[in-house]
Amino acid sequence: MKTMSRGPSLDLEQCVANAGGNRFNLVLIAAARSREIARRHKHEEKTTQANAPVSALLDIQAGRVGVSYLKKV
Repeated sequence: MKTMSRGPSLDLEQCVANAGGNRFNLVLIAAARSREIARRHKHEEKTTQANAPVSALLDIQAGRVGVSYLKKV
C-alpha cells in the first residue's frame, strides 16, 4: 500500500540539534525566520513553495539558519 505524502518530511530532532539542542531556541528561530519569509513573499508573485513556517523549519533542518540567526534578529 502506497502512503500519500502530506508535505515535505521534517526531522524535528535534526532541527533541534541545528538550533543548539534547545527546543525553545528552535521556536524562536523558526518564528523569526517564518516572519521574514512571509514578508519577502508578500511582494513576490505566488510560487508553489511550502508555507512560511514549513519553509523556516526546512531552512533550519538544512543548516542554512542556526543559533547565530537569533543574534541577527
